Amino acid sequence: MHHFHQLKATKVSRETNDCVHIAFEIPENLKHEFSFKQGQYLNVRFVFGEDDLRRSYSIINAPSEENPELEILVKHLDQGKVSTYLNRELKVGDSVEVMAPSGHFYTHYHISNQKTYIGLAAGSGISPVLSNIKEALYQEPQSSAYLFFSNKSFTDIIFKKEIDDLVEKFEGRLKVIFLLSREKHFEDELFEGRISAEKLDLLFQRFTDIPVQDSTYFICGPSEMIKGISDYLKKEKKVPSLQIMYEYYAAPDEEGNAEMSDEFKAIPNLESMVTLIIDDDEYSFHLNSKKKSILDQALAEKLPVPFACKGGVCCTCKAQVMEGEVFMEKNFALTDDEVERGFVLTCQCHPTTNVVMLNYDV
Repeated sequence: MHHFHQLKATKVSRETNDCVHIAFEIPENLKHEFSFKQGQYLNVRFVFGEDDLRRSYSIINAPSEENPELEILVKHLDQGKVSTYLNRELKVGDSVEVMAPSGHFYTHYHISNQKTYIGLAAGSGISPVLSNIKEALYQEPQSSAYLFFSNKSFTDIIFKKEIDDLVEKFEGRLKVIFLLSREKHFEDELFEGRISAEKLDLLFQRFTDIPVQDSTYFICGPSEMIKGISDYLKKEKKVPSLQIMYEYYAAPDEEGNAEMSDEFKAIPNLESMVTLIIDDDEYSFHLNSKKKSILDQALAEKLPVPFACKGGVCCTCKAQVMEGEVFMEKNFALTDDEVERGFVLTCQCHPTTNVVMLNYDV
């Protein structure tokens, strides 16, 4: 269920100076397992010496595109071992350990819908936003979309040619505005600067045909951008929460250390017997509620637990509480419905009862 598979890279091309575009071939026997929804991501795994490193990268494709491969974008990060390898060393023909698609940064489409979709992306955040926008345009012939896409300069615009081609392909249904944060915009100074609540308010004043309150939003970028925009849409524009979807690059820095929160201090200091169900097998260990997270202890015990970001952003380590209770420090990935049904992110969980059982298989 949570296994990695060796996939061959069929494309490794430079998208911008600090981003590489990678495509993976999906063998016939894995086509079903690697079927995906727009906006989902792939987990990749590399072992460098004693370091077992997992990273998540959003899928660029839309399911309705006639493309048998899965494509991702990887931005190079300073000191990032995985991103450095993928940007500088990976070659066509090399194999990478990849897990089946995960995530729920998407909505459902119907051919009869007449909706407006708004994509708000910064830098490499374009990947899942573009996937969603493309699928909306393919699936709903009467719907339209706007894409507001921020980059440092024109030469840094990711997927510029593909986006221009999409504007032509879906003529009259897709409007794209490129914003530049470190360069003058030759077309309009309104399109200079980063995407923010203030900037979006000005853009809405310019593009008066956008049904702001009735549109569906896909947002991906830095945490401060996501928080500012989503708060603005909900509070100022009264957009229902269900119409606002977002995905973080990484855990928001401003959250600080949740282990020092009043909520964490209030949980009981106790020794728990934790049992994990993974691929129909059961594993148990003792864990103090004030020490490691359940995932970290499971990794220390060398158990085959699925994980990736370890920051509460992806859903790779998601499990359902079957017995007992846990305290979850952070959650930037699970929906309210999933939380109500007892799902947790084990990278963020500490036991708060003497016996806890979690099921990774549901």
